[in-house]
Amino acid sequence: MKTKFDALGVAIRAGVDPQSAATLIGLGGVEFTGAVPVSLRVPESDAKRLEE
Repeated sequence: MKTKFDALGVAIRAGVDPQSAATLIGLGGVEFTGAVPVSLRVPESDAKRLEE
């Protein structure tokens, strides 16, 4: 399971759609919260409103 979740994290950080990545890796039943992983940066225009 750890190997699959590690692979999922790599795929998401690479920009792959999370649900597509989960399905390809064999984690099709995983539910996503919609939160952005902390290792990813949101566009500066979106981040500005979060920092105000």
